[in-house]
Amino acid sequence: MDERRFQKAAKALADPRRFGILQTIAASNAGKICSGNICETVSVAQATVSHHLKELTEADLITPHCEGQFKFFAVNYETINDYISELKNRLKLEGK
Repeated sequence: MDERRFQKAAKALADPRRFGILQTIAASNAGKICSGNICETVSVAQATVSHHLKELTEADLITPHCEGQFKFFAVNYETINDYISELKNRLKLEGK
């Protein structure tokens, strides 16, 4: 994982609300969740949720796709795993 991608993911995950949204998406039974359902799980305006979803998408931590008029999001586990591996490497925790 290059430096830019690592920093983008770290910044996105550092925000408690974004991390909570990522947890909500990961916990969804279908492996994906509609943006409207995400809005129901947090106590902020829909515009704020949209901003956080944009940040998570730009960090490649989630992937959006449309089904009809609805937008769904799923966790991008490849990026999550790359980030975890890079974090372990940078902290010299590989193999621990």
